[in-house]
Amino acid sequence: MTDRSGWPSPGPNEPVPAWEEYRQLRNAVHDYLDHDPEDPQWRDIWKTLAAIMGEYQRDAFVEAFDVDEPAEKACVRRLITGEDECPHSPLEADKDPEGPPHRPPGSDHATLWLDGGEPALYSMHVYPGNIERLDSQEPPHNLWFEVFEFASRWGLEPSILPKSWYNLGSAVHVVFYPPERYNRVKSG
Repeated sequence: MTDRSGWPSPGPNEPVPAWEEYRQLRNAVHDYLDHDPEDPQWRDIWKTLAAIMGEYQRDAFVEAFDVDEPAEKACVRRLITGEDECPHSPLEADKDPEGPPHRPPGSDHATLWLDGGEPALYSMHVYPGNIERLDSQEPPHNLWFEVFEFASRWGLEPSILPKSWYNLGSAVHVVFYPPERYNRVKSG
């Protein structure tokens, strides 16, 4: 076995004292990692944890950002303009060169969240490979620049959250919100 004493720390050590539920979870994770599922996609523990923890993560996000419910359509223009409804037809959603578009660059698994019926924030869960386009021969090779330029152009604050409830461990959670909401969440 390789000596790993000089390797970077993987993070916090076991809690001291470790309570029984912690030990049970640790043992269950080790048992899970040691099994050989019939369906190979379930070998990935992050996918399994996403299936178990997704709803909890979503609800924690809703509570942390103090939003009430999702809008029927995930239209970022509503967040930018404050419009009551999405003005885009499904076929013409991103064809208005002057006005705010229906969605930002790289948008995937998006939700427009409402607070008191008003647009409060737009969230999307993107796969890094879809944004970074590492195998692309044509520019842009990295859509992260476009995501942040979009936010700047339309006066939104972007945030990348460490916890996505969509495909936990596979997706990155990006949130856009108006600066006034950022100041409210920051001070609250």
